[in-house]
Amino acid sequence: MIVTAAPAGSRLVTQADHARLAADLLRLFRLPELLEHPRRELLLRAVAEHDNGWWEADAAPRRDAKGATALDFRDLAADLRREIWLRGVERYAAESPYLAALLATHCLRLLRPWVADPAWESFRAQLLERRQELLATAGESPAALALDDPWLALADRLSLAVCTGDAAWVDLADWRLAFTNRKGGTAGNPGDESIGVALQPFPFAGSTVFELSCRFLAPGPFHSAAVFAGALAACPWRRIRVRLRPL
Repeated sequence: MIVTAAPAGSRLVTQADHARLAADLLRLFRLPELLEHPRRELLLRAVAEHDNGWWEADAAPRRDAKGATALDFRDLAADLRREIWLRGVERYAAESPYLAALLATHCLRLLRPWVADPAWESFRAQLLERRQELLATAGESPAALALDDPWLALADRLSLAVCTGDAAWVDLADWRLAFTNRKGGTAGNPGDESIGVALQPFPFAGSTVFELSCRFLAPGPFHSAAVFAGALAACPWRRIRVRLRPL
């Protein structure tokens, strides 16, 4: 779950909706190297499914440490994160081993900050071995992953910037993102929110509007898991307009 502050509580975006936005963004890129990509549809599907391991966790969100809102994905315990990442890889291993290998590559990229941490060494080795097995089954090479993973990383970071309101997610070379004309909604109508985003380079045919599904949760504290679950169940789904234009 991606949790950000809102006018009257918190805005919650599931990892599935974040991934869907990432795929929507990448699908409309008019860059020749993506339009003519030999695995274009498979790549777009991988982007849309890259956080599929979070489905179960987001279906039953946990409270944060203070009981004030949902637990943000960045605060999840390491053991649960490993479980989620492995589940995300294995879900498509039989159906599409190359897609699963690409998701394993995504997880390995996310592991880079902990590359020297002994607590992650065994898990990293497990992912590397599983990726090699999946590549062999798919009849593909590491070169294909090296070509495809940067697109997944870019789409992931663009969507995370939008979902979190933090432009720092887009820290990739040659790409810049800034927020413009942000409308925050009101306490009575928190869903009346829109996000203006300026991007450079601009890969779309023109200014483009996307939609992001989310829920707005009133502020806690929520003194039990049952109270929290009830409050969350009462939150209607809403859609935020996201408009992109050149920077």
